[in-house]
Amino acid sequence: MNLNKMSPVLVGFLQSVGVAIYCALVSLFFWSMGNNLDEPPQILGMATMLFLLVFSVAVCGTLVFGYPSYLMIGQNIKRALHILAYTLLFSILILGIVLLAIVL
Repeated sequence: MNLNKMSPVLVGFLQSVGVAIYCALVSLFFWSMGNNLDEPPQILGMATMLFLLVFSVAVCGTLVFGYPSYLMIGQNIKRALHILAYTLLFSILILGIVLLAIVL
């Protein structure tokens, strides 16, 4: 898949969907752990959550900022900013849809 030939709108949408899928998988992990644990996690559980937080920041940061950063290094700043803007826009739209689905 050649990202240079895709429109910035499509790249931003795909990056946002990737972040949404990752967040859904992490939420599913938390939900399944909550159902399988009899008592609250102790110190090792808290440390695991902090490691998961660091890993999640790295994954989401790579999905959102990785390709735009690559483009900026290659001096394609306008395309990079367009992709970043569309990624953030689609992320807000996905969040809004999820929140509406929860409320309704």
